[in-house]
Amino acid sequence: MAAATLTSTLISGTVATWAGVTRVTASPAGVRMIELPSWRDGQPEPHGEPEITVERGDPAAERHLRHALIELADYFAGRRHEFTVTLDPDGTPFYRGVWDAVAAVPYGETRSYQEIARVVGAPAAVRAVGGANGANPVAPFVPCHRIVGSDGRLHGYGPGLPLKHRLLVMEGAIPASAEDTPAWLDRLAARLGTDTFFLGSRATRAYCRPGCPSQARGWEHPRRFFRAPGEPEAAGYRPCAACRPDAA
Repeated sequence: MAAATLTSTLISGTVATWAGVTRVTASPAGVRMIELPSWRDGQPEPHGEPEITVERGDPAAERHLRHALIELADYFAGRRHEFTVTLDPDGTPFYRGVWDAVAAVPYGETRSYQEIARVVGAPAAVRAVGGANGANPVAPFVPCHRIVGSDGRLHGYGPGLPLKHRLLVMEGAIPASAEDTPAWLDRLAARLGTDTFFLGSRATRAYCRPGCPSQARGWEHPRRFFRAPGEPEAAGYRPCAACRPDAA
């Protein structure tokens, strides 16, 4: 009876944006599940202004659902960088720990599976972290698209890597193209609030000053951003031999 009662309190709604139609399911305790549109076979039909539909049901679940749909509409429109919606995902304690660590990755930045494994205190559990990331039921509120391979490459995104790439471009984690890189660096400096920052390449484990010629290679692979001297070395990066950022 309890299980039947719980199921009856779940309600769903959708929001249609440029990414396609996203379905959200909520319980009285928060958002339980999100189904992002699949980009595996190409981009779905885009929408102009966001369109929201909401089922009627349990009042508490309906409040969480409306809150989530509005925040998603703002996120896909580029107006929201942080989420305040209450989440109610179903997962093991380890999975929940990984999801909390992923949720803490800032807008426009990325972390590797290895980096998340270190955060949760299980540096050898990279595969398990990948499994938890893949099982995340509430993306993008838990932004698993911000998690990349140890070499910076994009891996493992259920809705499709094209959507993962598009979201990272939208957030400013990577430039839209090689030609966009100089303008992207200007946007990044404005977002970070400083012209003095460093870019770490996960593939080479070296960090550079903005504009270093070596950054032109692999522009499509998200870099690690560092705002102050000493931060790159603390994270395991060495200074680039070409631009000598350690001499800045």
